[in-house]
Amino acid sequence: MKNRRTYLWLGAVVAILLFLSTSLFVNARSSTLTYVLYGDAVNMDPLEATDINSWNVMSQIYEGLMKFRPSSLEVEPCLASHYEVSDNGLVFTFYLQKNVQFQDGTPFDADAVIWNTRRGKEKAGTSYYADLVWGNVKDVEKLGSYVVRFTLKEPRTDFLTNLALPFGGSMASPSAADLKNNPIGTGPYKMTNWVRNKEITLEYNSNWWQSKLTDGVGFKSVRYLVVDDAEEAVNLLRQGKAHILSYVPPELVESLNAEANVRLVETQLLTTSFLGFNTKSAVLADAKVRQSLVLLLDQDYLIKQVYKGFALRSQGPLPPALEKEIGCRYLSPNYEVGARLLREAGYSKENPLSLTLEVPLEPRDYMPSGGVKLGEGLKEVYERTGLVKVTFVYKPFESLLNDLMEGKATEAFVLGWSSDNGQADNMLTPLFHSKSPLNFFKYENSSVDEYLAAAQTELDENKRAELYREICDMMLKDAPAAFLPTPTSYRALDERLKGYNINPINIEQLYDLRWESPPFQG
Repeated sequence: MKNRRTYLWLGAVVAILLFLSTSLFVNARSSTLTYVLYGDAVNMDPLEATDINSWNVMSQIYEGLMKFRPSSLEVEPCLASHYEVSDNGLVFTFYLQKNVQFQDGTPFDADAVIWNTRRGKEKAGTSYYADLVWGNVKDVEKLGSYVVRFTLKEPRTDFLTNLALPFGGSMASPSAADLKNNPIGTGPYKMTNWVRNKEITLEYNSNWWQSKLTDGVGFKSVRYLVVDDAEEAVNLLRQGKAHILSYVPPELVESLNAEANVRLVETQLLTTSFLGFNTKSAVLADAKVRQSLVLLLDQDYLIKQVYKGFALRSQGPLPPALEKEIGCRYLSPNYEVGARLLREAGYSKENPLSLTLEVPLEPRDYMPSGGVKLGEGLKEVYERTGLVKVTFVYKPFESLLNDLMEGKATEAFVLGWSSDNGQADNMLTPLFHSKSPLNFFKYENSSVDEYLAAAQTELDENKRAELYREICDMMLKDAPAAFLPTPTSYRALDERLKGYNINPINIEQLYDLRWESPPFQG
């Protein structure tokens, strides 16, 4: 009897130890979500940041008066509990959530909203996102501790949507001293460490006001791991050392899709990419030369050789989903006409056009195979004529972006742009309005500026679409850029993650993620 009790006791102890050790192992593996970024974030200030990696991280730290519904472009109240709009569309009254604090303990109230609004208006002249969200605000008033009223200069259809944007619309702590490097918002995660070009660590914000509404968060921390090499990133996922990859190179899509422990999520992002021309440079000041480079861009070759079939031909400055709504005309590739225009501009095989092209090194959502592979494709496309000689300069994305922001001389560059609010204006005004700080083409056309301004206040959808078609026609002649194929973008996830969602403008809500079962062991 004694031996039997001893065995039972020992069996119970072993069972408990096994349970505890397994639980501790699973919890240890489950407590941190590792997310691979191809390249570091650049800036965490909502009024200064412009890059997609900063967008990804900031979406977990900040919140706005409005937010996007999961996997949607529709918005609903967030830090505002509800709102009212006047009949003329000029006055918006927001009733704020109570008992909300920023991650540094500063209360979120009407004063905080007014501080963010005034800061945005002050930066509207130098920051595209500040101007997008706050430039049309004529006045902001405090009607109570948790009530604010905005009066707009003119009615705009996108005001509520823009208040949900991580860039521009995020509410930052008025007590923050250095938002660029130390972001402080009201969101589910707060940044605790940033080792440049290596990793960013976010920890759960235990004072998050939505914890009870969302059953907390599934992961106590998020580790953004900066990896430049796509093969290395994929191996980390296969080994269980990473749980989400922000991009999947086209050449690896089929092999990853066949793996049992990996799930691919196709993301229909509103993104465009382009070979941008400095219209003021000596080489590219002639519109005929720029037109020739548009006509010589063999998109079918690039789709096959660079994107491995996972891309669509571009039809101009708008991504496919918006292009279907607007219907812009675009110059189809034409080798013979492109070569003829170059000869008419004075170039020949003995005297080819010498072009310097700057390309970001890291993979991006619009360039999933990385800059070198795209550069190889562009070199083949242009130099096959014998009329063009291209010199490539590869730079880290942050370095290239900083050079362009500072106005440093360049002839041509590869970049991309993602829509912030799902509207055509947001694809055109930031890039091509002559006064935009993001107009790296140095493109100036007063008629384009006038039509863009008219479209912003035109409430009739058909009339607005016609204005955009006119803008596209003007850009056909001016050719400030040659638009590259639009890739099919994928996220790669650990198969056991559940609750993942992403909307068409690349906003993810990582607090919704949970383990469906313990993560696989690499």
